[in-house]
Amino acid sequence: MISYCCRWKKWCVQRCFIDLVRESNPFLSAKEIHFSHAPVGENNIITMMLERYLLLLILLVLTGSPLAAESVRVGIHAKPPLSMVDGQGAVQGFVVDLLDLIAVEEGWALEYVPCRWDECNQQLALGEIDMLTPISSNEAKQRRVDYNRESLYVNWGQIVMAGKDVIKSPLDLADKTVVALSSDPHFADLKELAARFDINVRFLEVSDYESVLAWVDHGPVDAGLVPRSFDLAGFRQFPLIKSSVIFNPAEIRIALSPLKGQIPNAKRIQRLDYHMTRLKGDRGSAFYRLQERWFGNTDALEIPEWLRWVLLILLLMLLLLVGGVMVLRRQVRVQTGEIREMNERFAAFMRHLPGIAYMKSASGRYLFVNPVWEQTNHLSEAAVLGHSAPEIWPERDLMAREQEEHKVLEAGQVVESTEVHPWGDRPSQWQMIRFPIAGLTGETEMVGGIGLDVTAQKETARELSHLHHQLQLLLESAGDGICGLNGTGRCTFANPAALEMLGYTRIELTGCKFHDLVQHTRADETPYPEEESPLYAAYRQGRRAHVENGVFWHGEGAPLAVEYSAYPMANGDMPGAVVIFRPARSA
Repeated sequence: MISYCCRWKKWCVQRCFIDLVRESNPFLSAKEIHFSHAPVGENNIITMMLERYLLLLILLVLTGSPLAAESVRVGIHAKPPLSMVDGQGAVQGFVVDLLDLIAVEEGWALEYVPCRWDECNQQLALGEIDMLTPISSNEAKQRRVDYNRESLYVNWGQIVMAGKDVIKSPLDLADKTVVALSSDPHFADLKELAARFDINVRFLEVSDYESVLAWVDHGPVDAGLVPRSFDLAGFRQFPLIKSSVIFNPAEIRIALSPLKGQIPNAKRIQRLDYHMTRLKGDRGSAFYRLQERWFGNTDALEIPEWLRWVLLILLLMLLLLVGGVMVLRRQVRVQTGEIREMNERFAAFMRHLPGIAYMKSASGRYLFVNPVWEQTNHLSEAAVLGHSAPEIWPERDLMAREQEEHKVLEAGQVVESTEVHPWGDRPSQWQMIRFPIAGLTGETEMVGGIGLDVTAQKETARELSHLHHQLQLLLESAGDGICGLNGTGRCTFANPAALEMLGYTRIELTGCKFHDLVQHTRADETPYPEEESPLYAAYRQGRRAHVENGVFWHGEGAPLAVEYSAYPMANGDMPGAVVIFRPARSA
């Protein structure tokens, strides 16, 4: 406990010393401030520092207990001049000094943990560090970690070159090789920008910014990608220059470990945003002095106000022009795709249509015929298009067809007809549908026709009609009564013998419950439930039945002793049955 108190007192004294010296010279980092480095002309600062030091010691002695400090581990990766790590692991940079300022105000004991980018993110995910900076807001969103809302700095991506090639716009990167840091947040946006504007760029990935500069300087590549805040003055061995191509503003934030809990993270985010808002709101605060120190304006080019407005207007016009061209290209591409898709669907429909199809102009010349039409008429499309029917078949009588097509053009209505084609091996019958096709003006300019070969259907209909007639003769000539029942027990047909034996007319029996009219009572005049009847088992359950001593009731109320058989008929879920009966044999 005593050693902890001593360390805490020493840290408080160091913080007071740093605060005092920064009041006079805010351009110094925490690593650069020592007693031995104090300027000779600043004895008053040393005196004030000693007074605070003695006052703090007196307070600590009187209270007898140290102030509670919050230890915060901060992951730092090299991104000069935002953050830099030397060979001994010492850290410095804009965000380091900024965090030092906030830590003094909040009483945080910061422990900087130098690490590579991937290692920093892994430690943040595992909770081995509390914070990670610098990190862009987009990267924090992608990694789904908490981060403060007020940006520390807005960084841009910028192209550097060796001076041998002039790169003034992204279009100048065409057919060039660009080297970039694989973890640079601007790298993905540069590739997306090149793909969006169809710029052919070859990309090379390296692990650090010094390698980027080396590749550009030695010549294997044409340009490199660095943050705009990157200080080329720290790498004078590479005589490179920054181009005017900047893009993708990235807001630098502070990410917090998700394992530290939502409430502690929310408190730290609130304090970080509070101090950032306060510092950025005061143009004379240490925030802007630190910006001047770390970023300076050595590379800045003073642009006249009028030129800025001209450039802004030109940029807006260019964006509008590019946007309009992209929208127009997209619309043309969409409409072209829709037309192509419609043509493909139409062609597929016509290929698989089982009948013939054609289109004619108002003058009667063929504009389109489908494959079935070609097979049916034994003619190719090339031999037909542009010709009229009389020119193709001068020996045929086509007057009726042409009259119907003229009717379609004049009335603008669909015309249906059945035609007999006497041509071929044997005559065939076709169901034809002719319809008008309107042009762009809305007037009928073409005639379309679709035809189906109904020869087989017509022959089948004739055969079914003949079969039905024969079946009707069979039923009428049968001596036994024959009735058909559906799945609900209603009579669907009855032959003359059945009507005569039961004493009902066809109208009285058809459509009525057979059980209610014919089998409602037993021979002893007790009620006969329908569920107990063998007929019910036949038409509801599909079971055959044969009864030799059954009783049916005549339409006049007299019992009729009958011998009957019931045969189920398959008809979906309700099969039905056929009942055949005759008078019972006398004993």
